[in-house]
Amino acid sequence: MSIYVIAEYLRLSSEDVDLKNTQKTESNSISNQRDLLNAHLKKIPEFADAEVVEFCDDGWSGKNFERPAVQDMLAQVRQGKIQCVIVKDLSRLGRDYLTVENYISRIFPFLGVRFISVNDGIDSIRPMDVDNLDTSFRALLYDLYSRDLSRKVRSAQRQRAQRGDFVSRYAPYGYVKDPQNKNHLLIDPPAAEVVHRIFLMVGDGHSARQTAKALNRDCVLTPMLYKIAAGCTQKSWNNVQAENSWTDAAIIRVVRDERYLGKVIFGKRYYDIIGQKHSVKVSKKDWIITEHTHEAIVTQEEFDRAQAALKEYVERNVSSAYRPLRKKVRCGICGLAMMRVETKNPYFFCRASKWTDASPCAEVQISEHDLWEIILNGIHLRAALAVDASLVWDAQHHQDKRDPHAILKQISNLRDALDQQKHLTDQIYESFALGEIDKTKYISQRASIKEVINGLSDKIALLKAELESSSDGVRLQNPFVDAFKKYTAVQELTDEVVADVLTVIHIFPDHRVEIEWNYQDELQALITAGYLGGDWNGAEKSVDLLQSCVP
Repeated sequence: MSIYVIAEYLRLSSEDVDLKNTQKTESNSISNQRDLLNAHLKKIPEFADAEVVEFCDDGWSGKNFERPAVQDMLAQVRQGKIQCVIVKDLSRLGRDYLTVENYISRIFPFLGVRFISVNDGIDSIRPMDVDNLDTSFRALLYDLYSRDLSRKVRSAQRQRAQRGDFVSRYAPYGYVKDPQNKNHLLIDPPAAEVVHRIFLMVGDGHSARQTAKALNRDCVLTPMLYKIAAGCTQKSWNNVQAENSWTDAAIIRVVRDERYLGKVIFGKRYYDIIGQKHSVKVSKKDWIITEHTHEAIVTQEEFDRAQAALKEYVERNVSSAYRPLRKKVRCGICGLAMMRVETKNPYFFCRASKWTDASPCAEVQISEHDLWEIILNGIHLRAALAVDASLVWDAQHHQDKRDPHAILKQISNLRDALDQQKHLTDQIYESFALGEIDKTKYISQRASIKEVINGLSDKIALLKAELESSSDGVRLQNPFVDAFKKYTAVQELTDEVVADVLTVIHIFPDHRVEIEWNYQDELQALITAGYLGGDWNGAEKSVDLLQSCVP
């Protein structure tokens, strides 16, 4: 007998404390969420023998689903290892209205996973708890609240930066935050010495690449490795493996950084979508720059010499005929964005070998033509899967169509039966209150009636769905199908197509290609629901074959 597994999901982020509301912070704390969920589970008899597994994202925003614990939980949900998900409220699962709504009303039901939100009074065992206006409105409110809070936090940060406070989460390389005042920077001597060396080398005429090679040859820790060694709590870095090297881009970033002159600089980039990682550059004239806020590592003279030695920086918009794959093609070894070489047969290669003699990435390259072919084949395969799923859906619902009037009559009869059961619930409570039956008999009869009520509610919900599908023009509602079905004949990659279907492409030395496609959850839901033939292994192999092999 398989064990029923319940996933408790807990989340706390800076969103919950930025307004300094102590009462709200306590109510949302991880320990309080855990206690609330455990207490609720104890009230549900059918969960008595269930296994409870906890997933916790402490310090992560709810505006996107790129959180380690929630990703781990959803992976186990897709694998059929979890049968129920419980959260304190919808905002704990996430504050992105569209994504949260998609999970609780489509993906979880597709996978047969029960969803419970304690404070919102939602339990998907009662279908009307999920598919109703109140639930959708709650999810929307959490989304709007988060957006409003983010704007207030951003405004407060700008005001603090204008008065000279350092408001970024992490100190720049060469500095540490003052233990007595986290908004003030202090020099970190070992790292500051490396920064000073970089300015002197560049100022003396060494190129950025020569400077990077010298640092790598002397085994100087990169900013990432140095911060990790110092105990930095940053959770994600822009590379695949644990090791990395100095690059000419890293050298240029150091040399161009005016914070080493003792300035606080804020607002260099702007997150155009709240809660997402995508950001856009802000023109320098719109930056907030406050001088003499902390001790400088280099003098103005040293800074100016280094600037003069580098090519003059010109602020410009990047535009290219091959922009769709810009920064999306990455080395599978070091994680760096690969460079495109413009030749008769263009190709991408990893530049890491230019900065260090010990690079394992020297053979990581791929023909642009081969890469485009792989991506287009992948799109066409998924487009075919989307079409197949739609055809299976249409065939099933065409066979199952019944007279709408007959469905309405059956719904009416079930509602009458439901009202009778609810009336019966009131009657046995009165009998218990009057002492006509004991507590044991009351609990037993109430449980039996509740089971009947839930069964009737399920049947009503199914008939309503059938009634909706009996209307002309009703189609399969799934984001994977919506996204890929329109690309059955696509022959060219554009910005819009690439952004819609994939996130990143990893290239490995043996020409192995791994593509992180969008809508994987929705694709897996279709396979699990049987709309793609039910042969899980066959479907998975066809997807993996395309992701991992060059034709």
